[in-house]
Amino acid sequence: MQNLHNNPPAAAELFAEEIESLKIRADVFGEISEANAGDARDLIGLAKTLAKDIDSKRKEEKQPHLDAGREIDGTYNPLVTSAKASVQSVEKALTAFVIEQKRKADEARREAERKAAEEAAKAKVMEDDALLAETTAQAAQDAASAAEIAAAKQKMAGNVKGSEGFRAAGLRTVRKAKVIDNLKLVHHYALHPDVIAAAEKVANATIRAAKGEPVDIPGVEVVETEQLV
Repeated sequence: MQNLHNNPPAAAELFAEEIESLKIRADVFGEISEANAGDARDLIGLAKTLAKDIDSKRKEEKQPHLDAGREIDGTYNPLVTSAKASVQSVEKALTAFVIEQKRKADEARREAERKAAEEAAKAKVMEDDALLAETTAQAAQDAASAAEIAAAKQKMAGNVKGSEGFRAAGLRTVRKAKVIDNLKLVHHYALHPDVIAAAEKVANATIRAAKGEPVDIPGVEVVETEQLV
């Protein structure tokens, strides 16, 4: 292939000289009038013709380079394709491996999300159980307080009767429970009839508040019976 870069750009230099000549003529042309309007059109026509000639020369000089480029492409492009194809089997296996790894990762992520949701549900159940236990313990404490008040009233009634008989008044130590852990208390008295009754009362209140909607209370079966209204 001949070395075209060593040839001096004689045509380009000639074109540059012609362009400079047109610039000089345009700079001194002056104001357009009826007398020189035709000359102005001719000058513009010369510039357009020169531009076409320059572009034609560009294409003429570029063509050998395009042909050389196509020849080079014809030599090397098949080699590029062959180089890529030489490891195609490994690339295919690697692609399958990456896809499988992604599938496993997605599966592990979904399993982790499932377990997280399961733990959150368990925590919600424990929270609900704790609330129920606290309510039940409070009901048991209220019942015990009511029993103490009734006993005190009965004692006071006895004292009044006794005062008429000139019985001496005195002080005595009274021991009573102070709840410090609702859950442990409820678990301890889980089978006590009073605690069960109190818990059943709370459960019935929850069922009534649902107004016929499904209710899920751990350890409770919702039983429906027909009553005359």
